[in-house]
Amino acid sequence: MAFILDELEKIDGQSLNRVYLLYGNDLYLEEEAIQTLSAAFENAYGSAAKIQFYGAERREEEFIQSLVNINMFSTRQIVIYKDLSKLPPTHRKSLVAYLDHPEPTTLLILTTKSGSGTSLFKKLKESNAVTTLSTWSPSPNQFPLLIQQKLQRKGFSITPDALNTLALATNDTLGHALAEMEKIMVYLGDRREITIDDVRRVSGGEKSYQISDLLNAMEQRNLYNSIHICTALIESGNSASYLISSLYNFFVNVWAFKQIHHGKKLRYYPAELQRQQYERAYANYANHDFAALFKALQEADLKTKSTQIKAENLIIPLIYQLQKL
Repeated sequence: MAFILDELEKIDGQSLNRVYLLYGNDLYLEEEAIQTLSAAFENAYGSAAKIQFYGAERREEEFIQSLVNINMFSTRQIVIYKDLSKLPPTHRKSLVAYLDHPEPTTLLILTTKSGSGTSLFKKLKESNAVTTLSTWSPSPNQFPLLIQQKLQRKGFSITPDALNTLALATNDTLGHALAEMEKIMVYLGDRREITIDDVRRVSGGEKSYQISDLLNAMEQRNLYNSIHICTALIESGNSASYLISSLYNFFVNVWAFKQIHHGKKLRYYPAELQRQQYERAYANYANHDFAALFKALQEADLKTKSTQIKAENLIIPLIYQLQKL
């Protein structure tokens, strides 16, 4: 099976299907696929309203209705339903019926990591209207080739011993491997070849992450590092509410930098370091839509109080959205 990132590079508006099934367990690949498909749809047909549903929310009736009732403010829409295995049987027939005549102005993206033996999954796979993309994390023995291909696309090379060392040090998830690769590329400066010494200096043993590490990665707009650190923070017991609150406070200071922090060098050194971070982040997010950014944070915070969505399923897409707005 072709690797999904290679498949996504080939997608354009002309080759888009109207329904996609993302099947697998890698949230990094899943979010990359969603964003690539959405961008291809909008590049080909213009801006579209985006509606996202989660199986745990139990909004199945609203989901089915969204497929046939286009948003009154937009003639096109992108509908995303995550965790398809939780769609009740009473609504699966309606979804299958929709596949016979999918709306040409709607891009439907479905995700699941289970349910391959169900009749719904089989019907989706058999439908000409549906394209299935695998989002299973590749096995660690594929990491060296994937890392090398990614580096080559970015204009970098890596020595064989460095490649092997990097792959062995990050063989838990693809996201970890890509995060370390990004860190090494930044460390290189003007150099374009990665040596084993570079890998050893940058990618030492695993570390325990703090919220400050996540904010540093967000400041730099380092997507893979942000997602990797966020996953580690969640696994170590940090709640979604705490992470969202920290991100909200960070971006408030970034957004208001000119009004609050600009030109006010602080005597207290830790506070001055934080002010400098806000200044760098302000430069990196200068063209961002902060209204949309704060709305995304508020909606995510509301979901932590009103749904049972897993923290990683809520925060990782949020981080992707915050950096791409």
